Amino acid sequence: MLTRLLHACGLYLGPESALMPAQSDNPEGFWEHLGFVAVNDELLNELGGAWDLPPEADENFSGPRLDPLRMKARLLIEAFDSAGVWGWKDPRNSLTLPFWHDVLPGLKTVIIVRNPLEVAHSMRERNGTSYSFGLRLWEIYNRRLIDTANARQRLVTHYDLFFEDPETELQRIAHFIGFSDAKVANGAALIKKQKRHTRFSIDDLVDARVSNELIQFYRALVSETKGKTEKTLQGAKQGEPDLLPGTVSRLNAFVPERIAHIQPAQERSRRT
Repeated sequence: MLTRLLHACGLYLGPESALMPAQSDNPEGFWEHLGFVAVNDELLNELGGAWDLPPEADENFSGPRLDPLRMKARLLIEAFDSAGVWGWKDPRNSLTLPFWHDVLPGLKTVIIVRNPLEVAHSMRERNGTSYSFGLRLWEIYNRRLIDTANARQRLVTHYDLFFEDPETELQRIAHFIGFSDAKVANGAALIKKQKRHTRFSIDDLVDARVSNELIQFYRALVSETKGKTEKTLQGAKQGEPDLLPGTVSRLNAFVPERIAHIQPAQERSRRT
């Protein structure tokens, strides 16, 4: 969603032919540049991982075996030389950001945070993964981002903010990235509040008995969206969860029950 809004605000993403095409489950498009996605996939594969199998947190991204991929990355970037302010979106960047920092010194990263339960539910609907797996992957992705992009290199925003005051949040991002906010209203106009299907709160995380470490990490990320950087975000590698099978007490029962409460409420609101 955010990349689409920023594109409407003037962020260059490359030619339309290079972007991942929309699909039936995402008719508004993915807004991901196929070239960057391909490099990230090759990179993760070279390291023995994948988007759903993160490489080790202390993986070496600067070794000579990655030189061919660095060449591919630089050729990709050269195509943007004539652009003003440009960027790309790929969730895999969360795992490969050290590589891109090496190729693009001074790279700025915009991190959009969403409630972990919402992400886990979305992954379950799309990929058939368990809630436990989705929560672990959410934590690994976000901890890797925070560990790699320091406070000066990153801006953390929250999915919810774009349904509350999208124009203000897009202006904040525009100032951070360094492009004019003259077209911010164009991006804000694309928000369709009725398309939001699922929403969870921190209380829901507590009720689902998600680990306290994950909840505190999420709270720290939320605080940073308000301009505060908490100690919880420092030393993010410590305590990073693995992706081995595990259990999250009550989670598989709690989330479907919570969804069942949300959906009838939405049906009622559409009828009124």
